Amino acid sequence: MTEKTAPVLVVGGINADVLGRTLSAPVLHTSNPAHASVTPGGVARNIAETLARLGVAARLLGAVGTDVLGTGVLDATERAGVDVSGVLHLRGQTGTYLAVLNDAGELHIGLAAMELTDTLTPEVAAGWAAEVAGALLLILDANLPAQTVRMLLDAAQTAGVRTVLDPVSAPKAARLRGLLDGVFLLTPDRAELEALGGLEEVYRQGVQQVLLTLGAQGSVLHRPGQTPIATPAPAVSVRDVTGAGDALVSGLCAGLVRGLPLPDAVQVGHACAALTVQSAHTVRNDLSWEAVTHFQTTVQHGQPQETTTL
Repeated sequence: MTEKTAPVLVVGGINADVLGRTLSAPVLHTSNPAHASVTPGGVARNIAETLARLGVAARLLGAVGTDVLGTGVLDATERAGVDVSGVLHLRGQTGTYLAVLNDAGELHIGLAAMELTDTLTPEVAAGWAAEVAGALLLILDANLPAQTVRMLLDAAQTAGVRTVLDPVSAPKAARLRGLLDGVFLLTPDRAELEALGGLEEVYRQGVQQVLLTLGAQGSVLHRPGQTPIATPAPAVSVRDVTGAGDALVSGLCAGLVRGLPLPDAVQVGHACAALTVQSAHTVRNDLSWEAVTHFQTTVQHGQPQETTTL
């Protein structure tokens, strides 16, 4: 475990993921033979579990319904080492994410039913602001209502806590335009950055740094007045891309917690993502800080980058 005792506070979506991967190229308007699974999911939940597996104390805030799915997701998350005692149990259905992957493991279509998370207004989540001051780092995802994101950013600015914000998707990113002041690191893909108005616009709104994620091409770290830093993604065999972006954010945040400079932390994030896409699981249950650093060493020495077990 890290020597830091304060937790990383992760706030946002908690879901059950229903994943289906077709056995051949998907054909629309008919039934496709596939493999399927149901696993714990949600951006914030995935990040919190990955942090815990990387040896970082993680506390998760969000909401689940009073249903079997919610109970199962929270039990599995707690067993992975995440503090879930602050998660709200609300009337309604636990969030569900349905992903259809093609036979190459790439996302064909995803459907997110997140109505319960939409109810987490500043009034419902008012108690969370007080928890920010005791956090080592705050990670937010844009599944939260925009004004709740703003409430937590305000709390972080007051407490001097760095905030990492994952925009999640272009439609959800668009809700945050004009509300980004105080974000230490924003992690959009191209569509999400465009929905936020572009690089100069997010700088104008007060974002300090932007990690533009480019999928299999890696990422580019942008900081005002500095040369962008491109980080290639390790070339690995892809089994399932689900959770790769969450793993990237988790790994870089684990690096920040351990005192790494941000460009080095981004490299840790890419190693974590590369290990994740080689697994059928959204969060690898055999992931660890030692496994990630071993993978990085292997890559640096030009050895094969495909891993099936850690």
